[in-house]
Amino acid sequence: MTVIQQQFASRLKAFAPVPWDLIPDLGLYMDQVITFIERCCRDLFMDGDRIFTPSMVNNYVKIGLVDRPVAKKYGREHLAQLLMICVLKQSISSENMKTLVQPPADNAMQAHYESFCKTQRAVFSALSDTQPLPLMACAVQGAAYQLLCNNLLQSAKPKKGKQEPVKEPKAEAAKPAKKK
Repeated sequence: MTVIQQQFASRLKAFAPVPWDLIPDLGLYMDQVITFIERCCRDLFMDGDRIFTPSMVNNYVKIGLVDRPVAKKYGREHLAQLLMICVLKQSISSENMKTLVQPPADNAMQAHYESFCKTQRAVFSALSDTQPLPLMACAVQGAAYQLLCNNLLQSAKPKKGKQEPVKEPKAEAAKPAKKK
């Protein structure tokens, strides 16, 4: 195992998502949000990578991936959504992320986020235990999981009902031009 693989495996195994109760609930402004997310997730990224930017957060809000802030402040639920996005954005599209970041109708955000964290800890721990993987095996395995995930997300979307065929408007007979 290379030194880089050892370091990554150690970081992955030691990574712990922020517990719900430790996510600030007082409302953070954008610069505070960026700082919070980057501090929480920096061990998952390469040194020097820009994890989140204000533009990214604004786009997530704009497309409905994150709920709108209240008076430009982001609360605990917003931050939980952004923490999930920070991990998920590495492998799935924003459109597919909507299915995973928003809690199901019968579930509160806290329970949804805690379920995400439990899954994340289990998967990260299992992955760190499988090191080392040859680079090609790692890339192919990642692609396979991404393909599987996208397929499952597509099949989870509600099916559109049968659509009525579009009726073509009847062509009116050409009227003869009026003589002057």
